[in-house]
Amino acid sequence: MRIDRSKLSLDHPVSSLDPHRATHDEAAEWLRYGPLVPVALPDDVRAWAAMSAEAAQTVLDAHPDLSSDPRHWGAYARGEIPAGWPLLHLIVAESMLNADGADHRRLRQLVSRAFTPRRVDALAPRIREITEELLDGLESRGPEKMTDLKEGFAYPLPLLIVCELFGLTDADQQRRLRDNYRTMLDVEVSGAERQAAAAGQREVLARLIDERRAAPLGDLTSALIETLDDEHGKLTQTELIDTLEIILLAGHETTVNSLTSTIHALLTHPDQLTALLDGELDWPSAVEAGLHWNAPLRTLFMRYAVRETVLHGVTVRRGEPIAVGVAAANRERRGTVPTRFDIRDSRHYDRQLAFGAGPHYCLGAALARLESGIGLSRLFTRFPAMRLAVPESELVPVISTAMNGYAALPVVLGPTST
Repeated sequence: MRIDRSKLSLDHPVSSLDPHRATHDEAAEWLRYGPLVPVALPDDVRAWAAMSAEAAQTVLDAHPDLSSDPRHWGAYARGEIPAGWPLLHLIVAESMLNADGADHRRLRQLVSRAFTPRRVDALAPRIREITEELLDGLESRGPEKMTDLKEGFAYPLPLLIVCELFGLTDADQQRRLRDNYRTMLDVEVSGAERQAAAAGQREVLARLIDERRAAPLGDLTSALIETLDDEHGKLTQTELIDTLEIILLAGHETTVNSLTSTIHALLTHPDQLTALLDGELDWPSAVEAGLHWNAPLRTLFMRYAVRETVLHGVTVRRGEPIAVGVAAANRERRGTVPTRFDIRDSRHYDRQLAFGAGPHYCLGAALARLESGIGLSRLFTRFPAMRLAVPESELVPVISTAMNGYAALPVVLGPTST
């Protein structure tokens, strides 16, 4: 069936973004309509979805007709978006994720100092130390006992790293952050519960700011507070809290899913795992292959048309939002939707979309790659006989419109390496 893309519009969505549906199954269907398709998000919020690599690149680049600023979102400006709508709190936050031009450069420059190559490399010893502590904890449970590797390893590793970056050392506050984010990302709770979780999150971060203002440390929060208190006023209190929230989400939840998916990929491709352990392949290439095969971000919300524009054969009207299907577009980079995980092809993943593209390319990409590389290499070196504890068909995807991965990863560790 030939589809006239010029007649597609948000008035008639072709489908709904279903958090219960497999990400790549949905993408394969939507791509039949073209690279940019009209869909309904939860609560019948309408948006275009950029599903192909070409469309994703167009939207993520600095396009003159598109903005990251939610003030250009027509439905939001008209008060049509429910207060507890999933991810709304983050989508409209005053952070670099939702800013353009000079404001975006200002906020990004302030944070970028924490992610210079020198600072990221300096974190490697601490990442190894935390990794070994977590692996010791896993080993203590016994070699043949079923273990959820997402809960016991993939989740705490990046959380502990980002909390140390923040100077947040209180274990109870770390747990509050984790629990609040789980609720904020959960599409099955009520809007009121998500709003309460968002308020709780801001409470934790506001308390952290007060503590670091009273007792500064050599951490990112203290550095941003210094900027906030600077007489030139480079950062507002709201921007500071919103910036910490975005860094926490980008620096934690995505790495959790990346680790989980890549561990799954290696367990189901034992020949490639053997080649890694024998030194024939390298761990950074395994990280890239995992990001390509099952990118941790399902959908990036959003960009907004500042004027009517034609993109990839469809007319996007002023004020209409565009969501980017990152996981789908990343696989579709070469014009198909492959399901193959192949570390040997990772040299071709030179334009990885897992971390976005354009001026909003993820600042923490190098740190995420470092965490994943160290975590994967030490995990499989320590437990080379690890195996899935359930049939692969029983793994349950994350129920989310934003994230892509598995809800749990039950494994049997097996004996440790000597």
